[in-house]
Amino acid sequence: MATLDQEVDRLFELPLEEFTAARNDLAGRLKSEGDAAAAEEVKRLTKPSVAAWTINQLSRQRTDAVGALLAAGAKLRETQERALQSKGDAGNALRQAQEDERQAIRALTQEAQHILEDAGRPVSSTLLDRVSSTLRAAAVSDGGRAALEAGRLSGDVKPSGFDALGGLELAKAPRGRPAPARDELAERRREKKEREQKRRELRDRARTLATEAAEAEHQADRAEREAVAARTSAEKKRRAADRAEQELEELES
Repeated sequence: MATLDQEVDRLFELPLEEFTAARNDLAGRLKSEGDAAAAEEVKRLTKPSVAAWTINQLSRQRTDAVGALLAAGAKLRETQERALQSKGDAGNALRQAQEDERQAIRALTQEAQHILEDAGRPVSSTLLDRVSSTLRAAAVSDGGRAALEAGRLSGDVKPSGFDALGGLELAKAPRGRPAPARDELAERRREKKEREQKRRELRDRARTLATEAAEAEHQADRAEREAVAARTSAEKKRRAADRAEQELEELES
């Protein structure tokens, strides 16, 4: 007999149009079996958005690709922290981590288009933008990563800026050293204040650049998809024109 966790997994695996009825049936069955608490919990499950449903299918059908994105997201958070704390050659590592994440998202967005087409759902650049944006945001947030890995997203995940920048602290001086002289202490306080100010400025700039980079990537991906669609349409029209010319030649011969 399936466990409740398995039953819930099945809900998020179903075709989107079947979710609500199946959820209500499961809640009703649990209630009739005397498990009112579980029934209420199931009843509160939200029908996924189309973008979230698509990503949930990716989590089940493209586990390796989703795993690659989760790994890239974890690496990106780590390198963001190192860049903020100025540890080692963080710049090159950060650029590489960002590129790895972009490649993972592009690959999954292409797979998402196939899943939508196989399900008979209309595919638009706006929808694919929502998929890629949710993948990007989910890959670097704790709650998003858990839902992405489990395939239980219920809605689009909104980017929250440079997630990995929150909660970081400057390295503290080791204990046990003699107390510095008054002038030296004042100088250290001044330097610390300057470092903190610089850190705030860098954090704000990093957030701004991250947002601008994400928007530029979205626009580039959209332009690429629109170009592919335009080429496909042009090829179809060219083939239709060739057939029409051939029919005309046959008619006139």
